[in-house]
Amino acid sequence: MIKVLIAEDSPVVRELLVNILQSDPEITVIGIAKNGIEAVSMAQRLHPDVITMDIRMPEMDGVEATKVIMERAPTRIIVVSASVDKDESQPAFEAMKAGALTLVEKPWGLNHKDFQSIRNNLVKTVKTMSGVKVVTRWRPKGRTPAGVKPTPAPTKIIAIGASTGGPAALSLLLKGLPADFSLPVLVVQHMTSGFGPAFAAWLNGESPIPVKTAELGETLKPGTVYIAPDNYHLGLNRTGKVSLTTEKLSYNHHRPSINYMFETVAKSYGTKALGILLTGMGEDGALGLREIKQAGGKTLAQDEKSSVVYGMPKSAVALGAVDQVVAIDKIAATILTLL
Repeated sequence: MIKVLIAEDSPVVRELLVNILQSDPEITVIGIAKNGIEAVSMAQRLHPDVITMDIRMPEMDGVEATKVIMERAPTRIIVVSASVDKDESQPAFEAMKAGALTLVEKPWGLNHKDFQSIRNNLVKTVKTMSGVKVVTRWRPKGRTPAGVKPTPAPTKIIAIGASTGGPAALSLLLKGLPADFSLPVLVVQHMTSGFGPAFAAWLNGESPIPVKTAELGETLKPGTVYIAPDNYHLGLNRTGKVSLTTEKLSYNHHRPSINYMFETVAKSYGTKALGILLTGMGEDGALGLREIKQAGGKTLAQDEKSSVVYGMPKSAVALGAVDQVVAIDKIAATILTLL
């Protein structure tokens, strides 16, 4: 039985969350916190398997509660956000940076047009995350100062794939790059649909180089990070410009697909590509990383110890697709040595 603690200040939403979660025979709600202070206390006392965390709560908000819980009683935390608006969602990504595993949309009334899909996603996410190991956060060792330029070398593009645990990992990786970093970076992050623009905006505030949502047909600029938009596969066309597609792929169910991005990068850049596969559940990205390696490009994967879920990196290692396995707080420095 999966034991869940609900942290939510709205009585109506609390009742709805309880009904949704306990409708599944594998889930039981063991506590309800009305604010962050109660959530911290109950997490320490009840030892839940999963906490669903509201962000905007009185006395102590969900971001601060997540920080304290991860320090005092590390627990699997799922952020339940009421808004996909990029400004309103910024605190949700701060909670993920502090240790929350993932982000889902908050369910509203039974008559909401998307209620069933939101309900199903919440239940599925709780069940999936309950099997994820609890890890401590990685702390940056300091940013590479602006003005330190890597030695010129043939690498011309970096492509990064991530899933569960990815927002915090990407934040840490990008913070380790210099402000004058000169290569374009493509990113596919598996995320609940609707939160993509907010994620790009949040990551832009974390990164020393600009981060934006990729747009169809744009030319890649040096020192810019391009995030795959919601429900679109991100890749490159034959001329090296951004391609976006909703085509159904035969080899995995993710959209955006990390495999798709890696494969198009391998075709467009070959030996000049660097592919990086970060923490995540499943196998997406492993086949594509092998394409980059077979094309003569360089490949990295996050190590097991620093991964929230060592699924995607492990699959890539098993395929022989990885040149180096590196801790997340060392990947930025490793990138600079490979350029």
